[in-house]
Amino acid sequence: MEKICFLVCQYGKEVNGGAEYHCRMLAERLVDDYEVDVLTSKTINYSTFEPYYTNEKESLNGVNILRFDCEPYNADVHQNWRKKTKFSRKIRRNLYRLGILETLSNIIPKWDLGIENEEKLLQTHGFYSVKLLKYLEEHKDDYKAIILFSYVYPHTVFGARIAPHKTLLIPTVHNEGDVFRSVHTHVFTSVKHIGFNTEEEKHLTQRIFGKNISPNSILAVGVETEFETEISKDFLEEKFQIPDKYIHYFGRVCGSKMDKLIPWFISYKKKHPSNLKLVLTGRLFQERIEHPDIVFTGFVTDEEKISLIKNATLIVNPSKNESLSLLLLEAMNLGKTVLVNGKSDVLVGHAKKSGHATEAYFNENDFHQKVHKYFSNPDLLEKNKSKAKEYVQNHYSWPLIMERLKNLLKSM
Repeated sequence: MEKICFLVCQYGKEVNGGAEYHCRMLAERLVDDYEVDVLTSKTINYSTFEPYYTNEKESLNGVNILRFDCEPYNADVHQNWRKKTKFSRKIRRNLYRLGILETLSNIIPKWDLGIENEEKLLQTHGFYSVKLLKYLEEHKDDYKAIILFSYVYPHTVFGARIAPHKTLLIPTVHNEGDVFRSVHTHVFTSVKHIGFNTEEEKHLTQRIFGKNISPNSILAVGVETEFETEISKDFLEEKFQIPDKYIHYFGRVCGSKMDKLIPWFISYKKKHPSNLKLVLTGRLFQERIEHPDIVFTGFVTDEEKISLIKNATLIVNPSKNESLSLLLLEAMNLGKTVLVNGKSDVLVGHAKKSGHATEAYFNENDFHQKVHKYFSNPDLLEKNKSKAKEYVQNHYSWPLIMERLKNLLKSM
């Protein structure tokens, strides 16, 4: 049986990040066709990068997980290198804002401006692993294909250089400062193939890196919302003190997602007193906000997560940086209406293409109005059910996704 490998910064049943879970779902669905290795780190905390796993090898649902130590992380050193890379990044970002970066990239596909500092930045990142990259270099000929997840991390940038002719990049691109670093121009124009999650992600990438990006296609991912064990609402109420009516968010509970969601929800409750609560599910990567209307469940099992979604009144995705949003697709596959951040082109695209079975909000007042609209008119939630499910089944069913991926791997 031929071998393939995935490179991803975190991997395991204890990891709940979107790209990491995306990687796990693809890897586990390929074990009948390939011997699948995953090269990853021993950490699951992207703030401290301290080791979590002690074992270097593990088998999970047929996937061989190889865990590697990362280099010692010093936040001050990393931040100093980040400051040294600002100049080159800002130049490319300003060219993008002026609308001329794509044209310049068509002429000059690979940029070297500031690249030495950018490489130093990546080498001081908490996920940088010399041992992982050395292993890949020594075993590259063992693999039919090497699949890299998320453009921004050291394993992707340095891993893409080892065997670009057999490398598939699943970049999960969104409009943020890091994507404008020169070092990424080499990655996006040298790998064998790029698998995008959405048309919006592909168009953004083309506007940044130009027409000379590697051959590419929309690959995407399916969703998993059916498990053998079903968790009852009574169990949720007893374990997590889940209320009767709640808005649910699941994923990383961190500042970039909670900075507006939590205060906007609290201000909504002041305007519209009720028993409605906000339930936050996932590992906590910020200071815990103590409030009687906010429930933190912490990390939960997949079965518990699905039950929490099913019993929620509304789901919310406050992220403005998305390349797909598994959160949204899982919720929609269960017939749920999702409120999404209108600053994300990808999320707004889902809203439009689904006939607004999911709905975007654009500011605090708009958030308040849309929450109130759905809680005051439960019939609207019922009307969205079939549209939401149909959208996911038509565009993100597993047979469709795996046919694309298997055909792509056969061609590599």
